[in-house]
Amino acid sequence: MAYKGTETFQLLVKIHEASLIIDDWAERNMQSDIRVRRAKTNGHVVIETKDVLFAARIKRSYPNSQVNIKE
Repeated sequence: MAYKGTETFQLLVKIHEASLIIDDWAERNMQSDIRVRRAKTNGHVVIETKDVLFAARIKRSYPNSQVNIKE
């Protein structure tokens, strides 16, 4: 799969990790948008972003997170 730049990255993370991710996003004054929503999996949330670098940073910092890429 080739990167096109229009993908949306959905990351399934634990609720307590989501607050740390949002704090990091706010402190770094990231230029990317994020969307946080409740997940069907208990104790988890989904963080959506179109920024590949921010998604990679989350995956690197939280290796247990699951990633889904929507085109």
